[in-house]
Amino acid sequence: MKIIQITGYKNSGKTTLSTKIIETFTETGLKVGSLKHHGHGGIPLGFSNTDSEKHRRAGAAIAGVEGEGVFQFSAPDLSLEQMIDFYCFMKIDVLVVEGFKDQSLPKLVLLSRKRDQLLLDRVKNIKAVVSPFTLEEAAAYPTFKRDETDALLSWLKQDMIDNKSDYAWK
Repeated sequence: MKIIQITGYKNSGKTTLSTKIIETFTETGLKVGSLKHHGHGGIPLGFSNTDSEKHRRAGAAIAGVEGEGVFQFSAPDLSLEQMIDFYCFMKIDVLVVEGFKDQSLPKLVLLSRKRDQLLLDRVKNIKAVVSPFTLEEAAAYPTFKRDETDALLSWLKQDMIDNKSDYAWK
């Protein structure tokens, strides 16, 4: 399985880009998964005050619920690595991870303001940068403007093929 992580501060376009990556790779016939970090504090909507959440609080290591083809589960003690291993078990070809800034997965960094450039010093394993302004500081990385999504997606597909070990999970 190959992984690409999309990271940036709030309202930087992470979900928009993640969605485009998922659509692009799905259209090529790959089985694509997504994993999003809920970085807004608290439990994501859909889990509080549910029966499966009551099961988790009662001690279940994993609590799941399925309905209308949607399967959700909560597992409070899973590490990011264990969550990614779950996607491997599901035989996903490409996993798009949104958020989890401090992880060292291969990542695209999205910047929306000049002061966000500090993120380039904070995170590891940067593959490319997306920004609405010119970045001299990011010369070490391929850099794309926000309106260059097609070029970014083309570059990403090619880079994941050419440098597949850079994106491979384990």
